[in-house]
Amino acid sequence: MIWRAPVASGVLAMSALVLAGCPDQQGKGLADAGVVSRGPAPEYAEAAARYNVRIESLGRFRAQVTMQFRYTDRKGNERIEQPEGTIQIVRPDHLALSLGKLGQVKFWLGSDAERYWWLDMMDEPVAYVGRHGSFSDRAAKRLGVSIPPRSLIRVLCLTPIDERAWGATQWSADGERLGITTMLADEAEDGRGRQRVWVDPATYRPIKIELFDAGGSAVVVAHMEGDERVEVAAGTTRGGAPWIPKSITIHSKGTDASIRLSLSSARNEGVNDKAFNFDEVVATYGVEEIVDLDAGEGNGPG
Repeated sequence: MIWRAPVASGVLAMSALVLAGCPDQQGKGLADAGVVSRGPAPEYAEAAARYNVRIESLGRFRAQVTMQFRYTDRKGNERIEQPEGTIQIVRPDHLALSLGKLGQVKFWLGSDAERYWWLDMMDEPVAYVGRHGSFSDRAAKRLGVSIPPRSLIRVLCLTPIDERAWGATQWSADGERLGITTMLADEAEDGRGRQRVWVDPATYRPIKIELFDAGGSAVVVAHMEGDERVEVAAGTTRGGAPWIPKSITIHSKGTDASIRLSLSSARNEGVNDKAFNFDEVVATYGVEEIVDLDAGEGNGPG
């Protein structure tokens, strides 16, 4: 179901969101940081277009990844892991994140247009599967990531900003960052109806991204550090190879857990489309037990 707010209420909600800012934008610490004098912020469409140039060639993306995360195993035990692996993405919703130790794949987070799945192969292999629109607290507890997979793709800052959507721009309180806020109709069923990305106004590289629920509360916040250059196929980009964040730390509302992703060897080639096929993946790793995360708590292990 696509959520669409009436124009008047949508504009009021967006205005409140933009004016409210975030604690680190308008709160403690910035009073001493000095204020950069700025003119009016760039128009939304202009800012979105400049942001999109950086990622226009990254509709298909592959990189090596190190990931630190916390999750609950099938026995109900909390575990903290820091495996390495590969992430593959085909925008807007195809994800394949394989993670392992000592050359063996131990976890797999994947998604296609309708479903997502988490394979836990640390002990007896099991696959947990759910539909995007039904992502729940139960799913967040079970998975190694506590946010919907489509939102994970978004906080990696690989998704273009819709230049035609209603949006707004603002300077941070210290004038050093530009905020670009937009409604996200395609994410509404996940409860993330708005996004704000803070960028360096000189380069439009992302510094921070926030996903908000319909009430204006930040449900996911991600901070970016460093830059990683992406190797691209000839003729697939304008102005040279793009840059992506080298490290991303993701916080989710309602949990003290965080996810930290470090990316390297990024490129827009080498994506294997079979990696987004659930049946192919479970067959490859011999996973026979499948748990429906959308079923009631009493159905199957959980």
